[in-house]
Amino acid sequence: MTNRNIKLIQVLILVFALSAPIIGYSQCKGFAKRKCLPELKPFIHNGQLNSTTLMEGESAELVMTFHAKQQYRVIICSQESLDKVAFIIMDMDREVLFDSEDEGNSNNWDFNVNATQQMIIMVSVPKPKKHSNANLTGTMVQSGCVALLVGFKE
Repeated sequence: MTNRNIKLIQVLILVFALSAPIIGYSQCKGFAKRKCLPELKPFIHNGQLNSTTLMEGESAELVMTFHAKQQYRVIICSQESLDKVAFIIMDMDREVLFDSEDEGNSNNWDFNVNATQQMIIMVSVPKPKKHSNANLTGTMVQSGCVALLVGFKE
């Protein structure tokens, strides 16, 4: 193999490595549009598509502004490979306003806002379950797309 061929292979590997996250993001974004957006009805999507790939045991936080005199719906939507994704909505003092696990693992929350305020939305994927078989040395950690969508009524 010549130096030129080796450099070409290195460049191709670099291009693939840099494009892999973009491809994964595009697939997650497509999943969110196709599967999750219809669940917002009859609410109007706020235009922000918040989606990412999470692994079991991971969590993510997002701060969003909710405006006075509006009725909102917040939906969490995930691929089937992830088990019971939960979300918590807190005020900026981290006081819990809604916990999906306390509501029977609900995937949405409808609420009204009397005054414009920011809220923290924390999404978490449960850790993998331990297997009872002592011969298993490890389990494969699952990952999947998780989308958080917000809709409002006019």
